[in-house]
Amino acid sequence: MSGEKKRSLKVLVVDSHVLIRQILVSLFREMDEIQSTISLHYKNSNYIESEIKRIQPDILFLGLDANRSDEIELVKSIRNHRPDMPIIIMSPLSEKGASTALQALKLGAVEFITKPDRHMGIMLSMRHFRKRIVPVTKILGKLNRELLASTKTSEDSIPEVSKVSDQKSQQFLSNIELVVIAGCTGGVKALYQLISELPAELPVPIVIVQHLPKIYTRAFASELDKITEMNVREAQNENPLIPGQIYLAPGGYHTVVKNIGNRKILGIHRGPRENKNRPSIDVLLRSASQAYNSKLLTIFLSGGGVDGLAGAKNVVEAGGQIILQNRESALLWNLNQKIFDRISSLDQHPTEKISQEIIKHLYGKRASRSHRYSAEGSGQWGFKSV
Repeated sequence: MSGEKKRSLKVLVVDSHVLIRQILVSLFREMDEIQSTISLHYKNSNYIESEIKRIQPDILFLGLDANRSDEIELVKSIRNHRPDMPIIIMSPLSEKGASTALQALKLGAVEFITKPDRHMGIMLSMRHFRKRIVPVTKILGKLNRELLASTKTSEDSIPEVSKVSDQKSQQFLSNIELVVIAGCTGGVKALYQLISELPAELPVPIVIVQHLPKIYTRAFASELDKITEMNVREAQNENPLIPGQIYLAPGGYHTVVKNIGNRKILGIHRGPRENKNRPSIDVLLRSASQAYNSKLLTIFLSGGGVDGLAGAKNVVEAGGQIILQNRESALLWNLNQKIFDRISSLDQHPTEKISQEIIKHLYGKRASRSHRYSAEGSGQWGFKSV
């Protein structure tokens, strides 16, 4: 049939738990994109590498238990020998699981999925994986394959740094008073590079919203804190927004900006998910746009879906500025493509240039452009630069 999708992808599932392997094989059988699924028990890294060489899968779902000494070395070796093959990590929802998943993402793994609790029944486990496996699998065809095939990693290139001994809030007049950085698939790796390149004494606060679950955001904040002289912390309710500080939206909660008198603080709440996400980019940008208006600069990193699309509209309508990570340097340019299609002229830059562009905006070395709403198009919002 001409309308039928071609079943072309060969998937390899590796995990030490038979129930997880059975659930994933069952799910992939339902998917039109998947031609065949092979599952293997995680015996040891040499066995897995030899089987990958023999099977030649298109996609690898790799289960890591965060208790084996060879797991990260296995990811590194697979990336060296099959850089073209997307790796999706499955890891426990624990501190060790978070650390392992973040290391794998630095090495070039595409995405991760948390494993359900081992005591969860088969129906709940099936539901847990279905909610995560299906959307992850559907974005694989949209990945930047050229970037994926590059074996460059963040593992060894970013050294840990010492903190500024006496970090003080700077009195600085700028057109920008808050920077928000938003990311999804591919955003973690980009954030390692971007945060490490920012100057030590930034005159404004930064709030990051990256789609990560609870526990993982705490671990990620700790990781980022090691590679910048600024302080990186997981955001907490009523945190004052202090220049030179970086706040990461906690998993499982929405983060918002509030005006309290002449102060601006962060609020954390467990409202309903927006765009299937909590934290949501849209929730943060809606409140940040209201609090900062034209003094808000937003950076959109790699990612997909629609979370952030309405937020980008809020930013522009309030007179704020937007920078997009460009197509060539983003692992997934799906969300940024949608934003760019609706805004006629936005700055786009490779990952390694974004920190410089932030500095230009802050120190007034770049003339800002305003955008206005345009009703043109088939029911889609759009903006024209003026």
